[in-house]
Amino acid sequence: MRTPTQLLPGVLALLACIPAEAPRTTPGGATTARRVVLLSLDGFAAERHRDNLRAAVYTDPDGVAAFADGTVVERAIAVNPTLTAASHAAIATGAFPAVTGIVANEFKLPGAAVGSEVSGFAVPWGAESLWQAFRRQRRRVGVLAFPGCDGTTPARRADFGLTYVLAPYAPPRTLTLAASEFAAAALPAGLASFSPPRRAAITVEFSTPGLPAAVTFTATALDTSNDGIADYDTLAVAEDAGAGTLARVHAGEWFPLRLRAPHPDGGERTVGAWCLLQRLPADLAGVTVYRGGFYATEAYPREFREALDATAGFWPGPGDESALARRKSGAPGLTAAELLTQVRRFSEFFTACGRTAIARERFDLLMLYQPVVDEVEHRLLLTDRRQREFTPARAAAARAAVTDAFCIGDRAVGEVARALDLDRDALVVVSDHGMAPVWESVEINQLLQHAGLATAERAGRGWRVAPTSRLVAVADGGCAHLYVNLAGREAGGVVAPAERAQVLRAAAVALAQAQVDGADVVERIVGRSELAEVGLDSPAAGDLVVFLHPGFAADPGIGAPGAPWHEPASVVGRHGYLDTHPEMAAIWLARGAGVPRRHVGERSLPEVAAFVARLAGVEPPAQARR
Repeated sequence: MRTPTQLLPGVLALLACIPAEAPRTTPGGATTARRVVLLSLDGFAAERHRDNLRAAVYTDPDGVAAFADGTVVERAIAVNPTLTAASHAAIATGAFPAVTGIVANEFKLPGAAVGSEVSGFAVPWGAESLWQAFRRQRRRVGVLAFPGCDGTTPARRADFGLTYVLAPYAPPRTLTLAASEFAAAALPAGLASFSPPRRAAITVEFSTPGLPAAVTFTATALDTSNDGIADYDTLAVAEDAGAGTLARVHAGEWFPLRLRAPHPDGGERTVGAWCLLQRLPADLAGVTVYRGGFYATEAYPREFREALDATAGFWPGPGDESALARRKSGAPGLTAAELLTQVRRFSEFFTACGRTAIARERFDLLMLYQPVVDEVEHRLLLTDRRQREFTPARAAAARAAVTDAFCIGDRAVGEVARALDLDRDALVVVSDHGMAPVWESVEINQLLQHAGLATAERAGRGWRVAPTSRLVAVADGGCAHLYVNLAGREAGGVVAPAERAQVLRAAAVALAQAQVDGADVVERIVGRSELAEVGLDSPAAGDLVVFLHPGFAADPGIGAPGAPWHEPASVVGRHGYLDTHPEMAAIWLARGAGVPRRHVGERSLPEVAAFVARLAGVEPPAQARR
C-alpha cells in the first residue's frame, strides 16, 4: 500500500522531470499556458476507460482519446477512502485526507455528539486549495461546481463560479391525468386541431421565499390527424401561466416548464423543470407526465449568473435515480433510457456553462466538474452474477448504458477542448475514483447492535442510533468510520476512557467475523495508530476505520433489535474501497500549451495540484510544495 511518505519521492520525481521534457511552447516562446482548465469527470474509471479505448467507442475527435501527444497517466491512484469528497479535496489541494480533514463523504467531527454527522462536501478544508493559491498570487480563478468551492465563505469562493444545486424548489412527480380533468378549451393561437381541444392544469407548489406559492401551467390536448376520429396525439404546453409561449409534444418527448422570478442578488432568475410526456392515450384516459424537479442556476457574481441563464438555461438537475428505482419495482418512474436523457442534458448544461466561462471571462485557472458517469454507474454497473438484478440481457443493456455515459463524458471533453486555443491554453482532465459492482448492503450500525455495541431508538417511522450507544458508525460505499462515544470527549459520551480499548476490540472481532454466504465482509480494519498508513491520520477519522471487500457496500443503517444486518444492495455500483483495488483507479490526462509528452503507468491524485500550478507558472498550494 502506498503511504503519503512513500508517495513523496514519486511527487518530487514527477515535478523534477517535467521541466526536462520539451514542453509545447506558445508562438511567443512561453513555456507556461495562458490559461489552464481542469475538468473532473466524477467516476470516470481508469479500467473502463482503457477498455473503451481498446474498443474504440469514443467518437469525439477532441475527446479523451486525443491526449496521446500530451501527458497520460494510465492509473491515477485516489486517496483513501476512494470517495468523491475526499478525492476532490486531494485533487484541489495536493494533500491527503490526513491534512485536508475530509476523511469521507460524511463523518463525525471530534467531540461531536452521536447523530451529528457532517458532510465532507460542506466542512472547511485544512489545506490551501488551488483557487486560494492562485488568488493569493493575484491570478483570476473560476470554479464551476467543483466540490469544495460552494461560495459559502471567502475560502470556498473563486472570482466567479457556479454553485452545485442539491435541493429542488419543487421535487419531481409523476402525474396521471384522467380524461375528466381535460375540459373544453379554446384553440391556442397558431395551432390546429381536428377535434375540440381540451385543456388540463398542471399546478406546482413552491415554499421558497421569492417564488409564488403556486403556479399553474396548461396542457392542451390536440388532434392533428384528419381522420374523422377524436384521437388526441399532441399536447400544447404553456411554459408559464398566462404566457403565449407553447411547447408541442408527443408521447415520448421532453419539454420544459419555467417561470421568471426575482433572485436574491437583485436580478431575475429562470426557475424550471424538464418534463416528459410518457403516455398520451387517444381518449385522454390516463395521460402520464413525469414532471422533473424545479431548479434554478446559482452562480456569482450576478452578471455571470445571468450570462449562464441566457446561454445554458436553468439548472436541469441530475438523473432521477429514485424514479429509475421505482420503475424497476413496477411503480411509475423512468426507464434507463429516460434517465440517460436526463444525464446527457445535465452534462450538456455543465459543458455550456464551461464554454460560456471560457468565452466571456478572464481567468488563469478554470475548474470544471461533471458528475454524470458516477451517477449512471451507481444504478447501472451490472456486471456480476451475484447482483440481484443480474441477467445476461440486463447486463448487456446496462453495459451499453454505462458506455453511453462514458461517451457523454468524452463529448464534454471535446467541447471544452474546442472552446480553447490549445496552442496557448492547457486542458487537464482527471477523475476522482473508479467504481466496483456490489451485491450486498451491510448495515454497519445494525451489525454493531447485534454485537451489543450500538443501541437503536425510534425516529418517526424508522430507527436511528441512540445517543446512549457505546459506538456509532458513519458509513458510505466501501468504508466506515467507527467512533467510540467516549465520556469526556464526545458530547454526551457514555464510555469511560478505561473501557475504550475493550469496546474497540469487541467491534473489531464482530467486524472480522462478519460473513455473508461464507465470504468475509471486511477486508481491513485500521486502528488510530495505523491511520498514517492509509493517509487518514486526521482527528476527524474514526477510532476504527473499516474497509469492506468490493461487492459489499457499507451503509450506516440501524433497525429494530434482532433485525438482519445485511440485505441485497439497492444500488449496483459503489466506491470508497481501498485505493489498492485496480477498479478504484482514476484517470489523469493533459494536453495543450506547456504540457510535456509523457506517458506513465501510475501517479497519485494529490500530485495533480502541483502539476496544474506548474502549467500556469504559479506556486502550488502550500502543502503541495513540500
